[in-house]
Amino acid sequence: MEKSNYIHGSNIEAKLQSSKYHEVLAILDELHARYIVWKDNMEALNSESERGILRKVELLNEYKNYVDEIAAKHVDPHDKLASSVIEEFLFHLFRDIPSVKSSSGEGLIFMGQAEAYTDMSFAPRSFMDFSENPGVYINRKTQDFTISKMVKCVFETNGKKQIAGFAVPAVAIECKAYIPSTMLGQSAYEANRLKQGNPYALFLIVAEQNALSDDINLKNSPIDEIFILRKEKRIQGKKRIERRKPIDCEIVKELYEFVKEHLNKEWFNPAKATERGRLINIKEEVKVS
Repeated sequence: MEKSNYIHGSNIEAKLQSSKYHEVLAILDELHARYIVWKDNMEALNSESERGILRKVELLNEYKNYVDEIAAKHVDPHDKLASSVIEEFLFHLFRDIPSVKSSSGEGLIFMGQAEAYTDMSFAPRSFMDFSENPGVYINRKTQDFTISKMVKCVFETNGKKQIAGFAVPAVAIECKAYIPSTMLGQSAYEANRLKQGNPYALFLIVAEQNALSDDINLKNSPIDEIFILRKEKRIQGKKRIERRKPIDCEIVKELYEFVKEHLNKEWFNPAKATERGRLINIKEEVKVS
């Protein structure tokens, strides 16, 4: 069900074992060696320090440019070699949030790509099936990156059991090279489905470039935020890698703080809500020094 935190490294290893890439094995071997160095350097840094995030972004830019060149020349774009770099980077970025670090260290929280719960229904094949079996149907959606809780449920009726496992995300992120208008509707739909099952989940899109039309209004979207890592519109053409801006450290810091704030704040407290007189949107108390 759950997938590796090191999704990019797993991607490279799968290609090394695939006959599809036998002719470029030497290139992939070199890539794997560079990946190990990149991963080890990332794990030696801490996102809680400004210098740590700055260096992580510097390493990301250097390594991502290298991977993008290889992917463009030698790898099927459907195999997601380049895009998986950002997915794994999010793990290296968020693992240092103190509440995440302590919970994941104790095995309480999972970080990485996962099958996220969206909703549950009962869908028996017939009345006879309904009378004998639980008939539980769990809808899941693969999310590129999650900070989530792995849950296993047991449904029992007439002595028969049905077991279902899934991830319940506190944070779900879609990673894209760019976000065009044609993808936005589907992402909004997935965000809405995810929040029906878990209304306190944070749903984000992290894209390298923006390809949305300027006339699109995002105000009422169920997507909580869209972060454009390079702070630029999509660049097309053969020279797009050389011409694009680097991934911006400031926007990565904003992404980090946005997720950290969501994980640290109170999501639901009916008693306090009554005291405050607001039952839906919890307003953070302002401490005056």
